[in-house]
Amino acid sequence: MSIAQQFIQLQAEATHIYRFDEVYSFRAAQEQAEKEKLNAFGMLAKFTPWNRPKEDTVLLSRSEARMEPFWYVKANRNVDYTCALQYPISVHNPYAQKVSLLGTSFELARQGDKAKFDLPAEEHCHRKLAFSTFLDGMQRPIKESVLENYCSKYRFQEVEEIAVEGMVKPLIPQQTVIQQACAQLNGQAINAHAIQSDSVLLEEISLYLRPVFAFEFIWSTADKSGVIEVDGLTGAVRTDGQWFADKLDRLLTRDMLVDASAELAGALIPGGGFAVKVLHKLSE
Repeated sequence: MSIAQQFIQLQAEATHIYRFDEVYSFRAAQEQAEKEKLNAFGMLAKFTPWNRPKEDTVLLSRSEARMEPFWYVKANRNVDYTCALQYPISVHNPYAQKVSLLGTSFELARQGDKAKFDLPAEEHCHRKLAFSTFLDGMQRPIKESVLENYCSKYRFQEVEEIAVEGMVKPLIPQQTVIQQACAQLNGQAINAHAIQSDSVLLEEISLYLRPVFAFEFIWSTADKSGVIEVDGLTGAVRTDGQWFADKLDRLLTRDMLVDASAELAGALIPGGGFAVKVLHKLSE
């Protein structure tokens, strides 16, 4: 099969950083965490009669208001290709021995009172494949519908840069987001004899930051710690929370995301051995 060079196109104007506004305050979150603090050490600790956490043995050791990241990526793949195949043509004349078409003669294949011949043809095709997904930036199995629900129900605003103290450093970088989009699109089979043009357009790569309050409690008599998380949008409480030590250590701007996306896409070699060329801005 003849394979054309694949192009990855980046719409620079479709790269965004969004920050959600808090719905619940830090004080309200702390009150909720205090109510649930005895549940921060697992079910076994709670139901062990001879040694379980009590109000006076579980103390708050540290707390933070942090911004947790998640990604949204939207991309499509456009492929122009040709398929070489044989069209079976039925011949209803019982006396026909062969058929001449456009200067070419075709012998007939007969089976009983039926006859046919195969006509070589080439189909010129265009296919558009679409992909979009939400990804939790901390590699947790949060359902896509949950992250999508944040965007549809809660207010957020676009920012050009972020320097929020307490922003958690994503464990899933842009590279993974771009790789997943390209892998999904290139993983769909194209039944082609030859590919004339093949391009992946990254329509949107957006970083969302949502507020989460975390409270670490120490169970003094058992020398254990547990973390209670309170969602700053929904108010939902997680008794099996995590404490993320790695925070953003520098200013992050939208232009940095655009440049990083271009650099990462330029180094990316999608499946199938395609070469990659990056068009940083489609308007240029």
